[in-house]
Amino acid sequence: MENVIEDHRKQWLLLVVVALALFLDGLDGTIVNVVLPDIAEDMSIGLGTTSWVVTVYFLVMAGLILVIGKIADSGAIKRLFVAGLLVFSFSSLACGLSFSLEMLLVFRAVQGLGAAMMATTAFMVCVKFLPRRMTAFALSVSILGTSLGAAVGPTLGSVLAEMMSWHLVFFINVPIGIVAAVIATHAIPKDTGFSSTGFDVKGAVLLFLAMVTGLYVVESSPSHGFTTVSIVCLVVCLVCLALFVLVERRSRDPVLKLYLFRYPRLVAAIVALIFINLCYMGCLYLLPFYLQMEMGLDTIGSGLYLLIPAVATLVFCLWVGKKADEIGNRPFVIAGCLCMVIALAMFALMDVSQTWLLLIGLFLLGTTWGLAGGPIGNRMVENVPDKDRASASSLLSFFIYFGCALGTATFAGLFGFGSGIGSADISSTDPATFLEGFGFAMVFGVVFSAIALTLSAVVRERRGQDVE
Repeated sequence: MENVIEDHRKQWLLLVVVALALFLDGLDGTIVNVVLPDIAEDMSIGLGTTSWVVTVYFLVMAGLILVIGKIADSGAIKRLFVAGLLVFSFSSLACGLSFSLEMLLVFRAVQGLGAAMMATTAFMVCVKFLPRRMTAFALSVSILGTSLGAAVGPTLGSVLAEMMSWHLVFFINVPIGIVAAVIATHAIPKDTGFSSTGFDVKGAVLLFLAMVTGLYVVESSPSHGFTTVSIVCLVVCLVCLALFVLVERRSRDPVLKLYLFRYPRLVAAIVALIFINLCYMGCLYLLPFYLQMEMGLDTIGSGLYLLIPAVATLVFCLWVGKKADEIGNRPFVIAGCLCMVIALAMFALMDVSQTWLLLIGLFLLGTTWGLAGGPIGNRMVENVPDKDRASASSLLSFFIYFGCALGTATFAGLFGFGSGIGSADISSTDPATFLEGFGFAMVFGVVFSAIALTLSAVVRERRGQDVE
């Protein structure tokens, strides 16, 4: 690989900048989750509707990551990274100033654009500019940045919301993002020159439409059944997917290299990654409602509880990154998936009187990412030929955020089906009804995480260059 940084100090400066950018991503995710009940009550909207405050953010990220990866790979990594930080910062300011759900969703989408720009280039920076021996460690440092943000987010967000307003939880991103943009101009190697190669616009649009319509079906159908709207969306989703495959097979510069899916180890890692993210974000979406509606906690109290999984991730991720480079990724991915299975089983079985189950479950939930986050990402990158490692890193980002978007939509839909309230006003839901929907969603979460565990256990590490 060209332009690999060998200077130790420059390597660490690069890692710090990447971690700082992903810190913002983690911070934003947990801050928003902890104030979702406040947003739902303030705007008198249902749980299913509230889920789109989270879903639209990750949806835009997932939908644009591959396209942004293409542009960045054409020689615009630095410009995209810095621009992403600035877009994210100023859209965060706009989210904080929002006075309606429509306005909030629009600027959450713009925020997702900025996050996609910086998250995509962050992973590419790690893969392209650092030595191969540092890949797993660099990805774990990336997870560390996200985890630090996630650790600070619940407490900081809950304090701001309790003392002032949920509007203010977005403002904290602004100074951090601007400072990071300034530092990034010195930390990331200069762009070598942008090469305009004609991007697959048709493929990108078709993929995005398929994702939007598909997620709507996933979120709405369990609670409302297959209405005319959901059936139309399902048809549009399937048609767009079929057209997407045709376009990608004929494109000279596809947004998604379909031939990568001929590698079974890569496909297995992708499926496991999707299910892990689906369950993780689904839990983080429903847990604030459980803590406040079932346990009667205020925003600060629920924020302190949600601090537990973030701290657990933080404790394990750096140590795991170093060990994974020594002994392989598979043992850590298996252990992480097993923690997820146990955590969701505890959530499915617990009631308000069993606080110990909640505490252990929250710790295991965070341990999942601490053990498996970096290693499962490295399994994806390592299970393709060297020439496709950059493309695999873009796939990694895409499926992380697609899994996050799918998680909130899926758990919102499962909750609506299990509780029978659909998208009713969440503030009017009684605790018993809420608990039924919560437990139902967690049971399915156990199934999803068990699939991830099975795939991770069955698929072994590649040996030598047999991937070629």
